[in-house]
Amino acid sequence: MTGEASTSGRPRDSTGTNVQWVLVLGDFGRSPRMQYHTLSLSQQSGTSVHVIAYGGSAPIAELRAAQNVKMHIVPEPPSLFKRLPRLMLLICKVLHQLLWLLWMMLVTLPKPGHILLQNPPAIPTMAVCWLAARRHRAKLIIDWHNYGYTILALTQGARHPLVRLARSYEHFWGKRGDGHFCVTQAMQQDLQTKWGVNATVLYDRPPAFFKRTPLPAAHTLFRKLGTALEQPAFDDFLTHRSAAAAAGRTQEAAEVTVVTTKRPGQAVCARPDRPAVVVSSTSWTPDEDFGILLEAAAAYDQLVEAAAEAAAEAAAAAGTASAGTAAPAPVPALPDLLLLITGKGPQKEMYMARVAGMALRHVAIRSLWLEAADYPLLLGAADVGVCLHASSSGLDLPMKVVDMFGAGLPVCALSYSCIRELVVPGVTGLLFSTGQELAAQLAGLLGGFPAEPSEQLKALAANVASREQGLRWDENWREVAAPVMGYGAGETEQQH
Repeated sequence: MTGEASTSGRPRDSTGTNVQWVLVLGDFGRSPRMQYHTLSLSQQSGTSVHVIAYGGSAPIAELRAAQNVKMHIVPEPPSLFKRLPRLMLLICKVLHQLLWLLWMMLVTLPKPGHILLQNPPAIPTMAVCWLAARRHRAKLIIDWHNYGYTILALTQGARHPLVRLARSYEHFWGKRGDGHFCVTQAMQQDLQTKWGVNATVLYDRPPAFFKRTPLPAAHTLFRKLGTALEQPAFDDFLTHRSAAAAAGRTQEAAEVTVVTTKRPGQAVCARPDRPAVVVSSTSWTPDEDFGILLEAAAAYDQLVEAAAEAAAEAAAAAGTASAGTAAPAPVPALPDLLLLITGKGPQKEMYMARVAGMALRHVAIRSLWLEAADYPLLLGAADVGVCLHASSSGLDLPMKVVDMFGAGLPVCALSYSCIRELVVPGVTGLLFSTGQELAAQLAGLLGGFPAEPSEQLKALAANVASREQGLRWDENWREVAAPVMGYGAGETEQQH
């Protein structure tokens, strides 16, 4: 199908609608930034958006409901490929992708005004998108999330011939984009200095549906997650609580979750003995060392024991203090910790096997795969977020922290070169380098929780609310991205 030119300079399809393409050579449902791009494009007047991507996870509900967003799924390579040696597998996979993309983008899809490409991966998408852009007289816009060659270097080593080839390819074709977005000022400078690419910094911002979760909605969510949280194979406080609750359960008993209670005829209330809920989301890949998180879990478990012993000693000393002698200051108790790790990926089974072998009494670690609508609810019901993203290039920022800020969560994040563009230490979160540091930070934040949350936790949460929850994705996209995508200030949004 071919399009015809519109009076605004953007091609239109046979229905007279402006056409835009979004290309994600990955699971579109696990690419939040590109989903938000797509949603923003779909809200522009008279626009249809064609997404070329792999299938897998369901996209956000707003996109599923949008009549002017059409998905074009790139088939997965045949399972026969998996029997090939690694190098042959990579070659065959690229050729498979190349043929499907050429067929879709040169033959079957309507002519676009702009092609918005997520990078990485760069191979083979950059060359194909450039060719399609020339074929259709469209503008190629590259959204640089990271560098593809640095991700490849994590497994192959920086000096591997494939990595050098990938870098040269990315450099050559990346310079041929008609416009560029990137995620940090550090990446903007790096692109300009090394490759002569002028990119516009489009910071990730949370959509409006990331916010604090009301207690009734949190109750419903944790009831839904009950089966996933009840894991008899793990010998921790949550397993013991679940077993005790099952033993005493009756038809008239209250609805009880790990964090909430609802008695018949009464409103939902928070459990006074609830654990602190800490959330960390991941794709379980080598650029996130979850060994740090497991080290922190073990150290925190020991800190809970030490705090309980210190509190007992202080209570005993207070009971024997003579008249006129000042009693020792009370020691803040540390709560049990429910550590929820969301996402799926290649290293999940390895790390969860390690978790199963840990003897933790006060930390329960669970891995969850959530529906798209449940992820914002979980963040909004949590108490602290943890981010272990290290960045293969040192130049990108974790979208998960943006989502956590949108949900009102203070964040403990792994420290690396440009993370301070997002997390302000001591203001909106804390930075750590080791598991011991992370454990100490969690203990400092959660002392006295939930009865008397620490001043530090309250201050960080207040700062996140005042500094990070004002500017949302829609407004930021209209101001920064819309002009690059060919939309002027006078163009109105389409309502769905």
